[in-house]
Amino acid sequence: MMLPLLFIQTPFSFSDPAQTSLQTTSETAINLYRADYSARFSGLEIEAVQRLEEIEPGVYRESLVAKNFLGKIDEQSTFKLTKNQQLRPTEYHYTRSIFGSTRTEVQRFDWQNNTVHYQKDESTKETELQAGQLDMITHRLQLRRDLNAGEKTFSYPVISRGKLKQYHYRVAGEEVLHTALGPLRTVKVERTNASDDRSFTAWLASDWDHLIVKLEQHKNGDSHQLELRGAVINNQTVRPINPDLKTRDGSTL
Repeated sequence: MMLPLLFIQTPFSFSDPAQTSLQTTSETAINLYRADYSARFSGLEIEAVQRLEEIEPGVYRESLVAKNFLGKIDEQSTFKLTKNQQLRPTEYHYTRSIFGSTRTEVQRFDWQNNTVHYQKDESTKETELQAGQLDMITHRLQLRRDLNAGEKTFSYPVISRGKLKQYHYRVAGEEVLHTALGPLRTVKVERTNASDDRSFTAWLASDWDHLIVKLEQHKNGDSHQLELRGAVINNQTVRPINPDLKTRDGSTL
């Protein structure tokens, strides 16, 4: 999903008075946003838009729509916040239409009866649902919220394709990425329990609610990439850090 991004590892011993940061914790309200990405799915160049919206009071939807002239991928999750500010998904949709072939998956979370209703095209099944379980979209949003709260390791029970999986991540370091917007401070996060033929690495903006800046995923010989082109969070346009700032060794970014 993207263009190449160069990165430089630098110590974060500087501040930028012109940089407006979004500081939140996992106990605060949701920050709404729109982010535009260049993307590559299995070698195909695609433009992607990711949004987080409040569709009605207390009900949120995060979505990713990626498309080009060959097809379209539409993934979205609707969720609420519990009284203790935890994410609780209510419905997850995934639709992929490529070369005229369409695949659809839907997960409906019935928290009253502790059941997940899963549908893939015309087939359906049910699985047990337990407190704290998330879908593919909400577990990444929960990771961002936990990063905001200062955590360094993460583990989430995720319902994916109607099956329960456990996803483990860790903070691998801090980097300044040179992006289409300019240099951005990021935290690098890696999935730690991926198999040899699977990997997931993401760089998330430290000053901007840990929005995804860059993502690389490899699965069964397939690869997906995502790179940020522009974003607005809570009506604030994401801006780079000042390129004239000095690091500890006196060099510029």
